Order: sequence, then C-alpha cells, then structure tokens
Amino acid sequence: MGILTTLGGKLKDEASQMKLNVVHLCGSENAKTINEAILKATSHTSQNPPSDKYVTFLQSTADTCYGPDTIAAILQRLRLTTDVCVAAKCLILLHKMIKSEYVYNVEDSVRDRNNKSHRTLIYNQGGSKLKLNDLNVGSSRFTRELSLWVCWYKQYLVCYFSIAEALGVTPNIKDRSEDKRLETRRVSSYTTDCIFKQVDFLVDLFEHISNRPIAPKSKLNKIVVEMIELMVQDYFSVIRLMKIRFEELNERVAKPNELVPVLERLEMCKEGLREFSWRSKYLVEDFWCLVSKLKDMQRL
Repeated sequence: MGILTTLGGKLKDEASQMKLNVVHLCGSENAKTINEAILKATSHTSQNPPSDKYVTFLQSTADTCYGPDTIAAILQRLRLTTDVCVAAKCLILLHKMIKSEYVYNVEDSVRDRNNKSHRTLIYNQGGSKLKLNDLNVGSSRFTRELSLWVCWYKQYLVCYFSIAEALGVTPNIKDRSEDKRLETRRVSSYTTDCIFKQVDFLVDLFEHISNRPIAPKSKLNKIVVEMIELMVQDYFSVIRLMKIRFEELNERVAKPNELVPVLERLEMCKEGLREFSWRSKYLVEDFWCLVSKLKDMQRL
C-alpha cells in the first residue's frame, strides 16, 4: 500500500472507532466489544484476512443471544463500505461465522430450522441480505485483482447459503463416520424429488467453483488465498454430501437417463476442479468414479 492509502485507511478506521464510541455511549458493553472486534477484523490498513484472534471471538458469539447482532453488524459493515479489502474481509467473516455454528446432529438441525436465529438473517433467505456497495477499486494491482474475487465470492456465498436452506444444514460435513451415518439417515427419509432438488443445488456450487477468477501467479494475495481455502473446504464437504445422495438415488431411480443431465453438468466442472484433487485424493477419485459409473448405468 502507498503512504497516502495507508494514512487514508488509518483515518477511516479511527473515524469508525470514534463513531462506535458515540453510538455505544449508553449502550451494551457486549455489543460494543463485538463491534470493536468487527472493526479490527475488517480494518482498512491490512492486506491480510481477518485475524484469527477476532474471528475466534466473533465465532464464540454465534450460538449465543448475541449471534444475530454479530451477523447484522457484519452485514451492515459490508453494505456501507466502499473499500474492496473491507468488503472482502466482511464476506470471509460471514462465511466463517456460518461454518463455525454447525454441529452435525440430526435432531439439532431439525430443531434449528424451525427456530428464529441468526441463520434467518442470511441463509434462510438464500443470501438475499448480502449487498455490496459500489466499491472503490483504485489503480493498484492488488485492489483490481481483489475486486474480481470479491464479486465472485459474494455470488459464491449466495449459492452456499441457498444450499444450506435447501439441505436444512450448513454444507460442512466432516470426514467422520458418525457424520456420514447421520447424513445417510437424513437422506433416506427424503422423497426422491427432494433429493434431486438438493443435488441440483450442490452442482450449482461446483459450477461456481469451477468458474472462479484466475488466481494470481506472482505474489499471492493473502485475502484471495483465504477465500480459496474456505472454498476448498466446502468443495470436499459437498463431494461427501453429493456422494451420499447419488448412492441413495442409485437404489431408487428406475427410469433411465434421469440422472444424466446432472452428471453431465458435473463432468463439465471436472477440469476446473482438478487442481484441488491432491488435497483429498481418494475422496475425489471415489467420487468421480461413482459419477462415471452412474453415467454408464444410465446409458444401458
């Protein structure tokens, strides 16, 4: 960052802090602490993603009565900022907040779907509350590069939250036998039409990932690296979710060619997803073998 840009960022952060002090003059100390953590996590002056220190604190509010306030404050920050870095950090914070509050439990997920909580602020509305201001891209390579990723990442999160709504849980299943068992049990209780609709949403995320901007080849943008890391975690979770649904559909679907359109859409994404395969080689190989097997069966 240039000297003037850094100075301008510091002044903006100081102005935000002064405004915060005035707003919370007679307000809750907890709310002030949350807002201060958001300001520091999304500062103008750093070209790094949100600090783990502030992310951990904000995540700790997710399942408390302050969860909705935290989400609302991050959304407000996102809507008002014209700074590309701040917008990127807000989106990363939202992504991490939603991922952190997920505990894979069938009974809990059904109960939480019916509750009014911070979830209703975002993913029960398909990401409709994610609004970007007119961002000031500037002339630096860093901000031009980042702006492409911010626009893509915003749409990616809209798709991610839509999946959470369609599935009733955050798509964040881990590689644990208990998680797989619970998810398999959930899926077995769905109608075939419901499973097809869920698969359609999951394939949407694959398509978004494969259509991501080109990652910088020279000096890596650390904020972009963080977006990619979160995206890759989602990619492997979605593979696990889709694999369970394909296995269930394979036992149910009697009509030929019902799965073909979905399988063809998936195969069109395969090349764009190849660079991540080494990180979970056996999972990825098993998944694409299942896709090929199902496609061959549908042709018979």
